[in-house]
Amino acid sequence: MKLRHIIVILSVTGLGACSWPSLPSIPLTKDETGERPAISCDAATRLNLWALDWANAKRLDIHIRQARFMPGTLITKVNSPAVLRLFNGDRDVRTFRAKEFFRVSAVVRIDYDGRRMDETCIDAIKVGPLKGAEIQIVPLRQGDFPFRTQESLDLSLGLFSKPGKPGHIIVR
Repeated sequence: MKLRHIIVILSVTGLGACSWPSLPSIPLTKDETGERPAISCDAATRLNLWALDWANAKRLDIHIRQARFMPGTLITKVNSPAVLRLFNGDRDVRTFRAKEFFRVSAVVRIDYDGRRMDETCIDAIKVGPLKGAEIQIVPLRQGDFPFRTQESLDLSLGLFSKPGKPGHIIVR
């Protein structure tokens, strides 16, 4: 009986800790600045990225089916060209959201359904039903970046649908 009370008390204390305000992070050395800011689109577009070996760039194929991305994990290298190729196999428009990843990368070119797009400073890209998009990109920072189909507050989800499981882009 005492063990049960101890487990309940520890559970309540653990859940209560989730609502406590987080403590500020304190750098351990003078050089450590914590989270690095995003790279501005203007700075990224000024880089000479056309000189990179785009013919041998890593191809990352992402298939969207039933509002889920496959594969769920993509791996690429920092400062190396990559081509994200999105294929929407659904009959609905799907949105590939990778805000954090796009903010630390230089988007060189976007082709949507065979047509070149002018905009390269993006947080997400919508892909129409049974269409495809190709994004030439250079990740400029290492890290683990989430991507998903929709934001949790998206009202277009409907009553019985739910957002797809998030995936990850790992930049080494």
